[in-house]
Amino acid sequence: MTTKTWNDYKVFMTDGSAAIAVNAQQASADTACQFLEKGGIIYFPQSPFQFNDPERNFLLSQKQAEADYHKNIAYRPMADRVTGFSASDDANKEELRRIMASFHKQVIRFLEVFLAPYSRGWKIDFASYRPIEEKGRKMRLRARNDLLHVDSFPTRPIYGDRILRTFININPAQERCWTTSDTFEKLSERFRDQVAAPGDLNRAPAGSTNLFSGMAKLLGIKANASSPYDKWMLDFHNFLKENEEFQETARKDNWEFPSNSSWIVFTDMVSHSVLSGQYALEQTIIVDKNDLTLPDKAPINILKRMYGQK
Repeated sequence: MTTKTWNDYKVFMTDGSAAIAVNAQQASADTACQFLEKGGIIYFPQSPFQFNDPERNFLLSQKQAEADYHKNIAYRPMADRVTGFSASDDANKEELRRIMASFHKQVIRFLEVFLAPYSRGWKIDFASYRPIEEKGRKMRLRARNDLLHVDSFPTRPIYGDRILRTFININPAQERCWTTSDTFEKLSERFRDQVAAPGDLNRAPAGSTNLFSGMAKLLGIKANASSPYDKWMLDFHNFLKENEEFQETARKDNWEFPSNSSWIVFTDMVSHSVLSGQYALEQTIIVDKNDLTLPDKAPINILKRMYGQK
């Protein structure tokens, strides 16, 4: 196991290869996209997303609702509201919504330039605030963040599109500590004989399913995964978390993201876990599979090749 800390702007590849120093002003958007699609994590020692002192102090004072179904505080941009919080009065509720909406807009404006190819057809998903200390957090096994996994949505099908996440650690003193292991490309091949083959990955979603999913997402209603791809990815997510041998013996790299740093990663490609840390914000974007710079690296196309589907 290796432990890494950050001093410069870098991209690191989670296949175990050396970190790459990149000049953000000189690198193209296509280059950044390719790093991410190959399983890299783009890291900013000084976050592009800013909060003034009153906003940061306000966030640090907020508490999450205790209900089990609220894994994080969530900002839903389509409805312009927050859920999962424990606020004492209407003024606090409105201030939390305002600050998270501001963070959401900052990320979108930044990524529209930094990862421009994705902005053509992306879908803007939730922003989240994670005020709970991850170390020792009590959660059911399949929801635990401290177990290595690749991301899949249990309630919002994406039909082979990609899960891109942007983070900032606003903790004034504590690092946010991750572990990463092999990429989805390696893990899916490694465990091919231990998981069931997917159904027809080329099956297009019915229009009514898309309409329902969109309405459910807007209203915050749960909708079960409704495509062979989403079902397989959710099963694989659960398989990895439940596989004790994999969790114990997998190659591991530890990463420490200090205060006011940010990082961007395709969490459906990079297997990861969160060992410790408190007070992080995150914005999820669903990248259209037709806008990828390296479509062969998309999990849906990896699965098609592996199972002989055109």
